[in-house]
Amino acid sequence: MLGKDLYKIEVNTELSNERLRSLVFFYGPLIGKEALVMYEYLVLRGNQTAFEEINSLLMNLNLSIDDFEFYCIKLNEYRLLKTLKQDNRYIFVFNDPLEVKQFIKDDILVRDFILKTSGEYYRELTSDIYMESDHAGFEDVSQTLSLDTLQDWKAEDESYLKKKEVRRYEFPTMFDVNVFLKDISSNLLPMRFRTPENMKELATLADLYNISYDKMRTYLPRVARTDTNEFDLKELRYLCMNAKSEYKKIDGDPYDTPCLNFLMSLQGGKEVTDYDKKIIYRLSQRYHLSVPVINVLLEHGLKNCNNSLIENYLYPIASDLHRNDILTSAQALERLNRPYEKKNRREEKLPVYDTSVNETMSASQEEELLRLMGKK
Repeated sequence: MLGKDLYKIEVNTELSNERLRSLVFFYGPLIGKEALVMYEYLVLRGNQTAFEEINSLLMNLNLSIDDFEFYCIKLNEYRLLKTLKQDNRYIFVFNDPLEVKQFIKDDILVRDFILKTSGEYYRELTSDIYMESDHAGFEDVSQTLSLDTLQDWKAEDESYLKKKEVRRYEFPTMFDVNVFLKDISSNLLPMRFRTPENMKELATLADLYNISYDKMRTYLPRVARTDTNEFDLKELRYLCMNAKSEYKKIDGDPYDTPCLNFLMSLQGGKEVTDYDKKIIYRLSQRYHLSVPVINVLLEHGLKNCNNSLIENYLYPIASDLHRNDILTSAQALERLNRPYEKKNRREEKLPVYDTSVNETMSASQEEELLRLMGKK
């Protein structure tokens, strides 16, 4: 078990007074006070729908990963906890302790208890276990709550009891934010951070840099900063740009895939450099191009620039694509592959001068002109 592994909690218990008494007085000496406190804390914390990092739980419990795993084993042994594992994910299922009478009837548990405490202590705890309360002759005079207390209840008050509709985000991205948020608790990502602007940037970064749901989930504790009450988009960009991405063979539409994966396919599976990652981000953010259009442009740039991505070549084309509302890969291919239309250049002709209107020069005027020119 590692701190970066994921976990979630399922509670299948309802601690009645009798079960709580059994837990404290009978299970306590068997599992130890630390495991007892951990059990009570996690049961009271309740069910958890989304997976979170074990590190966050260790911080709350002030435990090391070794101590946490040791206490889990203790709870496993006494059937208070069932631990389920799949890859790096754990589900901790908490069960009810046996009631006192059930505990006493368990041959193994009762003998283990006596060995770990003493026979005298066991007799002291169980001396009054079969005593029953005698209410004969007593009248129940308990008071009940009057419905008059609700006389000021209004229609708008009733609206608070209706289930609040879950916000849905409609972004033209491959990364489905609605699916991603379905298993994200408000502790991991508070509702105040789930603005359309934040969620669109998150989905866009996932599309650009091939970030999976599970990987994006691990980034949330670092970017949803409750200490400064901000969703750190700069940190999220840094994490996504520097994420290790494994190349996956592209099926279906070759352009309908995360940009990082598409570029890796163009260069034979080689890792994408930081320089190229920054170009991809600028094409998305500065020129507002969709992922399929960016992929077409990347392919076009490599073909026409000797297998290089040159900013001075790509950005003017990106500006043209944005200006002309190019949104799909088909539109981009059509525009970039259209034949170049050369404009007919005008024939250059020398001007023709009409000499018939020129005045004639007399001999004396010609002699005077030559003199002024210093030639006579």
